[in-house]
Amino acid sequence: MKFNPAPMSRRRALGVAVNVVAALPVIALFSREAYAANNAALRKALQYQDTPKGDAKCANCVQFVPGAAATDKGKCKAIPNDDEISPNGWCAVFAAKPK
Repeated sequence: MKFNPAPMSRRRALGVAVNVVAALPVIALFSREAYAANNAALRKALQYQDTPKGDAKCANCVQFVPGAAATDKGKCKAIPNDDEISPNGWCAVFAAKPK
């Protein structure tokens, strides 16, 4: 028994291609959260924690790059490839912003 699929017409192939390309932005929008980075090894080495240490917290550190809103998670210049840094977190490289 041979498997002989009917050849796909150019019109149908073009239609499938257009639909796939049109769906890419929608797929990217819904899957964006799945690509959040977390550099666990460097977090551990720098003793990162999601809670402040006294008055010292990431939101008050020169290394912190805030998210879209003040309460959103951001990035840290000292922990590359990590965009899940809490503004209320703390790590060993904390350096207070000048007042």
